[in-house]
Amino acid sequence: MTDVTLARGGATLRGTATGTGPTVLLLHAGGEHRGVWTPVAAALTLCGLRSVTFDLRGHGDSSGRATTLRAIAEDVTAMIRREPAPVVVVGASLGGLAAIASLANPRTARHVAGLVLVDVVPDPDPARVRAWLDGRGLRHDRAEIVEDILERGPELLATATKIDLPILLVRGGPSSPLRDAEVERFRAANPAVTVSRVPAAGHLVARDAPEELAHLVADHASTWLDTETTTRRAFALQRSLGADRLDHPGGTLLAHLHRVHGLTVEWSATPRIQLAAICHATYGTDGFPHALLAATERRRLERVIGPEAESLVYLYGACDRSQTYRNLGHQPLPVRDRFTGDSTPIHEADLADFAVLTIANELDVARFARLPVTTLNGIRRLVTALAAYAPVEAARALDDDALA
Repeated sequence: MTDVTLARGGATLRGTATGTGPTVLLLHAGGEHRGVWTPVAAALTLCGLRSVTFDLRGHGDSSGRATTLRAIAEDVTAMIRREPAPVVVVGASLGGLAAIASLANPRTARHVAGLVLVDVVPDPDPARVRAWLDGRGLRHDRAEIVEDILERGPELLATATKIDLPILLVRGGPSSPLRDAEVERFRAANPAVTVSRVPAAGHLVARDAPEELAHLVADHASTWLDTETTTRRAFALQRSLGADRLDHPGGTLLAHLHRVHGLTVEWSATPRIQLAAICHATYGTDGFPHALLAATERRRLERVIGPEAESLVYLYGACDRSQTYRNLGHQPLPVRDRFTGDSTPIHEADLADFAVLTIANELDVARFARLPVTTLNGIRRLVTALAAYAPVEAARALDDDALA
């Protein structure tokens, strides 16, 4: 167990890290503190997961004061981004609402593998929330932030609807203020939401039933974070399709795939991007016409790396660069499919993922191919244009000796 500190705009956030392995960020409810997660973190450690808990701004050992949800959401964004990707985020009540607000930023969402909401939906019934808080004497000292949150219900629901992540909602039992109608409204808005119930718990599930909550979190987090086996299977498929027998700058195509994957790992890219990096040339590309699989055999790749990563591989391989690159900088970006001739607009997370994958590939080519100056200048211009969607990765590539 180690102490962690995060300085945030005049506030100091105090936290604790426990265990080793992929990270689960645990965000407590309003009026609570990070200590409520201690038994949950201990159980997650036994499952090979690392837990990070912070006292939210103005709670526990953390300084500062928050009167709006935005302030806490920005703190949560900093908590997420300080950890190696991917991260699973668990938020109870206020912590869950702050997590949703944070994930409105696609770049933050790309850092996350899944979201667990503990007895909270994005748009709880305002009258019921006020009555529940008043009955426990909890609203008077937090009236500003409570009203700010309740006013943001439609906005938070819209955000949660668009989050392209698996979401688990853990409900408390009969004493919870959450009602079936609210849960069903959330599920109707986002079909990716699954629901589990802890009947013995009230609203504060971490305090009432920590072992059961830990079991649910560990089960889902381990599934969402299990990319190691998939990574091995993805490389094995590329080898079986002949990637080790195709020439490519720097040796073979398989060696190139290993290096591009390594770049995405170094950049803490999401599992989707890392898996797509391994397989990005499977259908060939506009610059490398040696397809390992026909575009009509997409299901074969999908069975290995999953539909999300496969869709990025297809997007990258099908991109007609002469028609698409002329529009770089636009949002959304119309991508012309060289296989079908169709044009499809991509935006937000898909656009950022496409940009990161392209930058990693181009950087490796620049490092290992003997390119004329005019071609290198073209890669620099391309990476510069892609900075509109992936500024951090573009800056790293442009600072590399191969392109500097």
